[in-house]
Amino acid sequence: MPEGRQVQQMFSGIAGKYDVLNHVLSGGVDFWWWRRMARISGAAPGTRFLDVAAGTGDSSIALARRGAEVVSTDFTHAMLRLGPPKFARKGLQDRIWASTDADAQRLPFQDATFDGLTICYGIRNVECRPLAYAEFLRVLKPGGRLTILEFSTPVVPGLKRLYDWYSLKVLPRIGAWISGDASAYAYLPASIRAFPAQATLAEELRSAGFQEVRWINLTGGIVALHTGLK
Repeated sequence: MPEGRQVQQMFSGIAGKYDVLNHVLSGGVDFWWWRRMARISGAAPGTRFLDVAAGTGDSSIALARRGAEVVSTDFTHAMLRLGPPKFARKGLQDRIWASTDADAQRLPFQDATFDGLTICYGIRNVECRPLAYAEFLRVLKPGGRLTILEFSTPVVPGLKRLYDWYSLKVLPRIGAWISGDASAYAYLPASIRAFPAQATLAEELRSAGFQEVRWINLTGGIVALHTGLK
């Protein structure tokens, strides 16, 4: 995996095309994935959430639409700064705050601050996941819920072979064409293939100290939602 600074530079380079590419490469299914994430997270009026690796803020928007107050943060400023105009356009600027650039391994927030914490497509890019898990536990209130939305291992027969072909052959070409950065969209499928499968990630969370760890597969396991309680 590239070091944190390299990942940061890579995402800075594609920030302006990131949303378009997400929608194109997922065939628009990413909107449904955001909604499922927000519903499972427990976001609701009266709750306060930290959205780590929020990128341009689509995940934060999904949480705020369910009534939560959201602190939206990322360690790539070029991504983070694109969020507030989107929040304003959707009338959610009073529920979402784009906070300081924040590394998941060193969160600049006080202990026991948040009812929920979400990280979508970000834990795969963290250099040391145990450090991040420890930080997630620290900033969550007792009983607070962690929700991870991440690319995973397809479980439907035949889907993995089709998905591998798409991610290795088609996705990098489309990504390079739209973004102008071939390296970023070569990194994406490589990082997905190197990421732990569902059961292994669940065991990581249990070992870190999370309770009642569960996961559900979306779109045949192309992505998975993991949850755990402090």
